[in-house]
Amino acid sequence: MSSPLDRQAPCPSCGATLTWKVAGAKALVCKYCKALVARTDRSLATVGRVADLVEIASPLQLHATGRWGGKRFEVEGRVQYDRAGAPGAPWQEFFISFPESGTWSWVASAQGRWYATNEIDHGPALPPFAHLRPGMPVQLGGMPPLTVTEVGRKRVVSAEGELPNVAVPGAVTPFADVSGPNGVFGTFDYGDGQSIGPKLYMGSQFDPASFQLDSGQPLAVAEAQVKECQCPSCGGNLPLVAPGTTERIVCRYCGTVSDVRSGALSALGQAPRPPQEPFIPLGTEGLLRNQQVTCIGFVIRGTTVEGERYRWREYLLYAGATAGYVWLMEEDGKWQLVTALAGGDVSVGPNGAVFQGQRYRVKQSVRAEVEFVVGEFYWKVAIGEAVRATEYVGPAGIVSVEEAPTEVSYSLCVPLSGQEIAQAFRLAPPPRPFVSGSGGSESGTDFGKILRIVLIVLFVLLVLWGEECGGSSGGGSTGVYIGPSYGGK
Repeated sequence: MSSPLDRQAPCPSCGATLTWKVAGAKALVCKYCKALVARTDRSLATVGRVADLVEIASPLQLHATGRWGGKRFEVEGRVQYDRAGAPGAPWQEFFISFPESGTWSWVASAQGRWYATNEIDHGPALPPFAHLRPGMPVQLGGMPPLTVTEVGRKRVVSAEGELPNVAVPGAVTPFADVSGPNGVFGTFDYGDGQSIGPKLYMGSQFDPASFQLDSGQPLAVAEAQVKECQCPSCGGNLPLVAPGTTERIVCRYCGTVSDVRSGALSALGQAPRPPQEPFIPLGTEGLLRNQQVTCIGFVIRGTTVEGERYRWREYLLYAGATAGYVWLMEEDGKWQLVTALAGGDVSVGPNGAVFQGQRYRVKQSVRAEVEFVVGEFYWKVAIGEAVRATEYVGPAGIVSVEEAPTEVSYSLCVPLSGQEIAQAFRLAPPPRPFVSGSGGSESGTDFGKILRIVLIVLFVLLVLWGEECGGSSGGGSTGVYIGPSYGGK
């Protein structure tokens, strides 16, 4: 697709012919020498070189065309980023132009959701980066109320095609992602400190069905091909179910912790084996509430309250590229389905939370720590990792808010029965909660609680026996039956 805006010039690095088609593009990656070339009013300048692109599956490819909202578009460029100080599985964003109107957008996906943003020219001044905290409300002039969901630093790993305002490769760029009501999404980009200053990008989540590629391929592809990997320590076969988003795998056989880099595993160390096997075996596929899912991860987390340790179990399910990830949580033999919420749809205050216009009261707030982990995860999970987890109870279930140093996540927890779980994954019904012999709480019951119950029962029996012995010798006998209790709260 060409236009009167086409411009050609030799690459200042290798001399190859470079062609600009998009008026808003200020940089271009030379496909021959990988130089990132900036376009100025007077000349071209090489500002760095990009690495080879990481293989990340996507229906969007350079120069792909189609219609979006009735408008013709073409994919003009792509940038791949990772988080500074925590290199791992990168994410990518696509630069899409609309030649009929001369406009453009950035498009990206995360955990099954698609987002489009545009640069807001002459927008309100951004708040100082140092003042931002995850979960913090932000009000910018003329915009809906926003909530900061992540505060971090990113850097360009690789790129291709034409691009607007791309940071120097390797330079660290502070950023903050924000969320607003009804799918509003944005990024505060604070620039690379060299060639690019602060910029505001705002947009929203969108339905991928509205995005039509001329190739006929849907934007939200179905299941990704499972990639077979081998544990670098024991050689065990580890299917990589979500190769485009997985960052860490903990071997189910030997406990080796590995980062995923370009589809291969790089060993980091060992993790202790969980004290129990997951009820849903890793790799098991199921149909849960009309959604095809695969169990890919198992986590045991715990917290200490008034000197007692409580633990619960969490299962990570992958529902494909369209739906992303969902969780199952089991505690006290009770199960909950956990689905992600947009931060802008939840308002948290000192007196509780508001979700969909209804109030939710605080149930509890604890420090939740990862104790055991095995499987495949979309972040760099680690034993000892801790968040502040707060639960709010309301009409639709429990709104959970988990706060980490750099990001905050929101989710809705709704109950489901163990029988439904068993049927979904074609398993035998889950066992009753059991008592851990280590003094810690498993399934909400521990040795200390059992001991206290026994002592109370003995005290009651002694009182009754004393009353019977001290009472009249006439009269009938008194029988007391203490039945078994299986933690049915």
